[in-house]
Amino acid sequence: MKLMKRIEFFQLVQPLTEKLYSMAFALVPDDLQAEQLVIDSMNAFLLKEKKLVLNKLVDLESKKNAQLLRRTYYKSILRYMCEIGVRRSHQMGETSLVQPAENFRAFFALDPKVRFVMKLRFEGQFTAQEIEEIVQLPKYEVIEKLHNGRFLLLNDLNRGVHL
Repeated sequence: MKLMKRIEFFQLVQPLTEKLYSMAFALVPDDLQAEQLVIDSMNAFLLKEKKLVLNKLVDLESKKNAQLLRRTYYKSILRYMCEIGVRRSHQMGETSLVQPAENFRAFFALDPKVRFVMKLRFEGQFTAQEIEEIVQLPKYEVIEKLHNGRFLLLNDLNRGVHL
């Protein structure tokens, strides 16, 4: 066991970058903005939780320990991403020049936090309790956002069906 260094942290979370980018894109549907959101989220995590990360005794040789630590850091980075990304998406608002593809227009018409919660649940396979920790909402609000998001998407889908 040894203290984790910054380079070891980045090696540990490097396999998560694609997932982080996908989650960021759900909040801000713009390639460049999503990429910047991932960078900002990781930096915020490192700045605010530096002691937790860099002063932690870790055994990265053990795959199980590395996976558990990676999952913990992933959820923490997602928490910062949600906080920053929701604010940023509201700031961007209608000024975004990016138009989502026709197939995803209904999804991106949803509130950013609803999109993020749905993405966490259905793509990230997080439980309601884990999502509650990540988005910093009570469990009933998480469940409400999931239900409302699905309802709105199904309504949009049903409007497109003509019998």
